[in-house]
Amino acid sequence: MFDFGRSFPVSFPLGTNSQVELPLALHDNADRINNDTGSGEQAMDQMSKLVQELPGSLTAEIQSTGITSAFLDTCVHVFFDKFNPSFPVLHKATFTARDCSYPLLLNIIALGSLFVGAKDAVTKGEALWRLAHIAVATNWRKLMQARGLKDSCDGVQLVLTALLGQTYAMLSSNEGLRMTSQVFHGLGFYWARQSGMYNSQTSSPVPTLESTPEEKSECWRFWIAEEVKKRAILGHYILDGHISQISGYAACARHMTNPLLMPARDDEFSAATPDQWITAMQHPQATKASFRDLFLLLFSSSMPLLHKDMSGFSLRVLLEGLQSLASDALEAYHIAVGIPSRLEIAHALLKLYEEKLSKGGGTAENTELLIRWHSICLNLATPATKLCRDICSHYSIDQYLHEGKCHDKTHRSFNLLDWAQGVDGHRALLHALAIHDLVETLPLGRSHAIHLPAAIFDAGTILAGRCLAGLHQISYPTGIFWSNVWAFEGLGISNPIEGSLEVPGIKEFLEGSYTSGISASGTRNLMYDLNALQLILKSVSSKWGVSHEMDRILQQWISVSSESS
Repeated sequence: MFDFGRSFPVSFPLGTNSQVELPLALHDNADRINNDTGSGEQAMDQMSKLVQELPGSLTAEIQSTGITSAFLDTCVHVFFDKFNPSFPVLHKATFTARDCSYPLLLNIIALGSLFVGAKDAVTKGEALWRLAHIAVATNWRKLMQARGLKDSCDGVQLVLTALLGQTYAMLSSNEGLRMTSQVFHGLGFYWARQSGMYNSQTSSPVPTLESTPEEKSECWRFWIAEEVKKRAILGHYILDGHISQISGYAACARHMTNPLLMPARDDEFSAATPDQWITAMQHPQATKASFRDLFLLLFSSSMPLLHKDMSGFSLRVLLEGLQSLASDALEAYHIAVGIPSRLEIAHALLKLYEEKLSKGGGTAENTELLIRWHSICLNLATPATKLCRDICSHYSIDQYLHEGKCHDKTHRSFNLLDWAQGVDGHRALLHALAIHDLVETLPLGRSHAIHLPAAIFDAGTILAGRCLAGLHQISYPTGIFWSNVWAFEGLGISNPIEGSLEVPGIKEFLEGSYTSGISASGTRNLMYDLNALQLILKSVSSKWGVSHEMDRILQQWISVSSESS
């Protein structure tokens, strides 16, 4: 079990006459803790004292949830068992609650509550998230000074707190929390820079297996702390791409200038003991490149990526960097100084696919990465956020996923049939079908990745758009090479991608003139696929509350399409 109850008081002003006593670093008051007291009971004691200082409305909300020490223990355990493997920013084996700021611990518990499965777990988790949010919003300067025992600089605890808190809010069923994630998400980068987290990229010497246990443990824990610091910042780059796509607005950070070096390989970071870590580190170590250099390689027509041991976490950072460029291109209507063209972004995505993702095998992690890759390509072809707004506006359907209400009369002229029969409509359809097929292969235990709800909904948006346009079935060429799908930037304009193989029927399919006799083909019933996606979304909704709103919108689209067919 996890040791919660170490704390010391720091004042958190909530108003002119109100102060909240919150702990910064949980290890500093260790001498005052009764070691015979269980960790959950210690956490409850600290929380009870804190709640007494809160405004009445929040006090009543927290006290009414009936939070117990067993619930807190369970949530932390489930966080590391279910959530952290899909977004590995913390290290399970070296994590201790006493070396963790209190708001960070609250956000860990809040995220863990989503996977507990108890009827009231989500309500309890949201109450704890609100408590952590108040702490960060009212006293982030003090929190910036909190350090873990092995942290090399200030800010790590705060940046991690912001990362997990914004992740929770982004995927919440509560519209207000989702808006909060968009409003606050740029602060993580600011706090990291203010704290000097970008400046200190230190390395730890790796001892030998024959070194003393104390030396091995000390070096390992210092190395883990540096790795967690790096992943805390990189996690914000990943989150920035997701929030940008969901909101439909440009990204907050300049991903292309990211100076951080690649994080460690998966086997190095997941090592559970010093000896496992030393063994993993004895493998040949490639020179670590910065993400700035990796993006230069992605946009180079002659230089390969090379780095064979690139971790899944590194690939996620690269994917979200390309997503940020796609958002910039959309906001600039594809033409602006310093922004690559849509075709250049597609070339970079294809290079990442050909050199890394297509060679990753059928592992669950690689399947998750492929789903995200297809989602970014889909949105590059047809921004699903805008399409959702246009469809809801056209059919007077309320939607609360994206800013902008559905009754905007300026979108009444939007023509779904023109879009569905165009090159980008067909291109987006192929990526949507690929997402459908990949999601169906994911094991139930790997349905926790933070990008899954949006990817499933975006695919559903494309399928619903075609069904609403009266196009319920589609014949398409099989054996697709994705380089062919992006070889034609516009109708009748050929822009072949270097090294791509010509697949019969792709050009005709994109132009809307495909017939099954041209090449080997398949046929899909899009209404059936749309209903299947909705069922998958329902299973995801048990963890990510935002899926409930997505499911509601899909159901209304399906109903309208069924009535008109």
